[in-house]
Amino acid sequence: MPVAQLLEQRFADAVAAFGDLPTPIILAVSGGGDSTALMYLAAQVVPREALVVVSVNHGLRAGATEEIAQVARQAHALGLTHHIEDWAWSGQGNLQAAAREGRWACLRRIAVAQGARWVWTGHTEDDQLETALMRLARGSGVDGLAGMSRRSLRDGLMIGRPLLGITRDDLREWLTGNGIGWSDDPSNDDPGFDRIRARQMLPQLAALGLTRKRLLQTVDHMQAARMSLQLAAQTFARDHVRQTAGDLLVSEAALELGGADVPRRVFAAAVCWVAGQTYRPRFVQLRKAADDARSGRTVTLGGVLISPEAAGSVRLTREAAATDETILTAGQEVIRWDHRWQIAGPFLPGMSVRALGEAVQDCPDWRATRLPRTTLLATPSVWQDGSLIAAPLAGLGNGWSARIVADFHSGAFPIED
Repeated sequence: MPVAQLLEQRFADAVAAFGDLPTPIILAVSGGGDSTALMYLAAQVVPREALVVVSVNHGLRAGATEEIAQVARQAHALGLTHHIEDWAWSGQGNLQAAAREGRWACLRRIAVAQGARWVWTGHTEDDQLETALMRLARGSGVDGLAGMSRRSLRDGLMIGRPLLGITRDDLREWLTGNGIGWSDDPSNDDPGFDRIRARQMLPQLAALGLTRKRLLQTVDHMQAARMSLQLAAQTFARDHVRQTAGDLLVSEAALELGGADVPRRVFAAAVCWVAGQTYRPRFVQLRKAADDARSGRTVTLGGVLISPEAAGSVRLTREAAATDETILTAGQEVIRWDHRWQIAGPFLPGMSVRALGEAVQDCPDWRATRLPRTTLLATPSVWQDGSLIAAPLAGLGNGWSARIVADFHSGAFPIED
C-alpha cells in the first residue's frame, strides 16, 4: 500500500476507534503542518458540515495573522466553518503555560457555543515522545510518563488526538504529496523552550539505545500501569471518600501519602474535583496540605479548603473566593456554574450567579440545612441589582434549584485510551 494511502487509513482507523461521534467536532488548527494535516484528513472521513475549524491568534508573532488567514482560505476551500479567536497574555506567569490555558479557553468557548462535545488536536507521535522526555526530566510518576491519551476528558469535553500514532515527518510528506501548504512557526526551532530541547535530544538518545521505539514502548507500559492504578483508585475511593453537597469527606486512610500510589491518587483527585481543575497540585504541596489538616489546621490548596473532621478525616470544601460570577443572558433557563453546579430557575437578563459568601446571614433557615457554614459560603446564589434573590442550598429557594451534576466516584478516575 502506498505511504499516503497507508497514512490515510491509519487516520481513518483512529477516528473509527472513537466510536459514534456526536457532531459538530471542533478542529484546533494553527496553520502548522500537524494541524493543517488534521484539517484535511478530517475532511476526508467526517461530513464536512460537521467540522468547525478554530484558530487562536495569541498575538505573539507578526506572522501569526497571515498564517491564520491561510487556514481560513483552506477551510473555505474545503467548505468548512472557520472561527478566529484572539487571546492576549496578561504578562503574568509562564508564557507557554498561559498560552496553553488561553488556547483551551478559546476552544472550549466555541465548543460550548456550537454544542460540540469533541475537540480534536494535531498532537503527533513526536509530541508524545517529547512530552515523555520532558516529564522524565521533571521526575514525573506513572501518569506523567504515560504521556497523552488518544482521547481524554476535560471540562466536560472529549479531546481527540487521531494523529497520535503518526509521525510529524510522515504528515509533512503527505501534505507535500497532496500539494497542501502549511506555515512553520519559528519558535519551533528555539532552544529556549523545553520541548525544543527535548526534540533536539532525540537523535543523541537514539545513539545511546534510547530510540523512539523504546521510548514509545515505555509510554505504552506506563499507560497500562495507569489504567490499573485508576481502577484500584476507584475501588479505594468508594470506601474512603464520601460526597456531600459540594464537599468531599476523606478518611484518614486516604491521607497516608507517604507510601502507596493509590491514596495519593485519590486525594489528588479529590482536590481537583472540588476545585474543578484538570491538573493535580504538586505532590509536595499535596502532602503538606494533608499533613497540616491531620494536625488540626485548616489549609487552602488550589481553591480548596481542607479542614479537619472527626476520626482523623478531613473535609474538602470549595473556597468561595476562588469562584467566579456568571452574568445571565436572555433565554437562559439552566446554567452551569463553577464547573460542577447546575442552577435552574426563573432567570432574567442581568441576574447573576455567584458564591453565597457572607450573605449566608441573610438566609434565615441556613442552619436547618445542617450543612457547615463554610460549605454554604461556596454554594451558588442568584442576585439581581445587588440583592440576594435565591440561595437554594441555604434554604432560600424562591423557585430556584441547584445541584451538583458531577459525581466524584464515577468521574474522577477516567480510564483513558
